[in-house]
Amino acid sequence: MARLYTANVMASTAGGRRLWQLSTSGDKFVLHGEKALLPSERVPAGAAGKDWKTLFRGKLNVAWLPASRVFLRALHLPASEPGEIVQMVELQLEKLSPLPVTQIVWSVHLLPRPADKPDALQTVIVMIASRGAVEEFLGQLEGSGFLADRLEAPGLDQLLSAGIREEGVWIFPGAEDEPVLVAWWYGGTLQNLSIVALPPGPERGLQLKTQLQQLAWAGELEGWLTSPPKIHLVAGRDDAKYWEPVLKDAGEEVPVIAPVPADQLASLCARRCAADPKGGSLLPPEFALRYRQQFVDGLWMRGLMTVFSAYVIGVLIYFGALYVLKLKATRVRQDLSGLSAGFVAAQKDREQLRIVKARQELKYKALDCWKTLAESLPDGVTIEGIYFSRGAFKLHGTADDPASILAFNQALRVAPLPGHDDETLFSEVTQPNMQSRPNNSTEWRFDCAMKEEANE
Repeated sequence: MARLYTANVMASTAGGRRLWQLSTSGDKFVLHGEKALLPSERVPAGAAGKDWKTLFRGKLNVAWLPASRVFLRALHLPASEPGEIVQMVELQLEKLSPLPVTQIVWSVHLLPRPADKPDALQTVIVMIASRGAVEEFLGQLEGSGFLADRLEAPGLDQLLSAGIREEGVWIFPGAEDEPVLVAWWYGGTLQNLSIVALPPGPERGLQLKTQLQQLAWAGELEGWLTSPPKIHLVAGRDDAKYWEPVLKDAGEEVPVIAPVPADQLASLCARRCAADPKGGSLLPPEFALRYRQQFVDGLWMRGLMTVFSAYVIGVLIYFGALYVLKLKATRVRQDLSGLSAGFVAAQKDREQLRIVKARQELKYKALDCWKTLAESLPDGVTIEGIYFSRGAFKLHGTADDPASILAFNQALRVAPLPGHDDETLFSEVTQPNMQSRPNNSTEWRFDCAMKEEANE
């Protein structure tokens, strides 16, 4: 279980509800907020609600069952393990409970045993409530948005905080419409504990005195009331003004002890519940299991909603980016279509310029060939046909002497390129093909290969 960091304690009365918000400070709980709520007012969602942070920073929600719906009993059992004590109490529930056992919820609180009495019995405070009343109360809390982790009796922490050590009867009166908690302390231990329901009105004090007399007679019969009870009143100043005169007997003074304020009681209750997380609570197990399941399901749903929201946002971002890229691509295509016409025109102009340049070069090459041919042509050699192309210069004709043909062929082989004496005009000049004619002349032909120019 995650370490507790915050706690909420809810008290319900006929006039409304109070919510104390507490946070840990060392091993204590310190009040940092208090809210007064109307009976139909919902608890602020951020106050008692739990989320994924609760897995790491625990939050405890404690509700006080109204005092009029709780029965308290004191029981003495042999000292044993807590689990065995619970089993002992369960065996005596039919005697302790004012309601059928099948219609109640109950829990126990173990009082510390005296250190100087190792053989003393274990004093157990048994808290009993009607299951129907508890379920109705929990339904009201659920309707207000408060899911309780613990359901406690409000008078228990007031009793524990009183620090009772003096023998007598200790009276803890509540509001006019609330019952009175009566504790009998004799022999260094809590002998009897009860919640006395009183009707509102002027007969309230008389009714309490009657109940005290009956409890005293029962104590005498059981043997634990060994002396006349001395009354101790734990009440505020305003309540003491009413109860002190009522409880005086034969002029005997009634000591008045100031009660622990409600906010401090809430802090003590939260501390006690945090110190004993597996201790008894009036919250039925099926409600605790259902609240836990609701919390887990809520985490799953919030997690799924978060993932789904992130997915939706991611999809929207993707389509937004895709739309922007499509706009950019459309603009690029439009720009490209505008440039393509100019590019095609430029390519056409470039090709035409290349053709014109090639023609110009061919003219110069033809002139170079004509010039070289005229300078190299020997006497007795006649040229009958010339074919000139970009890469070839073909000649054929007649000659009187085959030797002059060979000389002419050799002259073309070594003919220099105009302006470049270290290069020849032709890259290759084939051997002349010669045939004799009947008139004693020789027909000849050969090809001259033009040098290829490097591509620009």
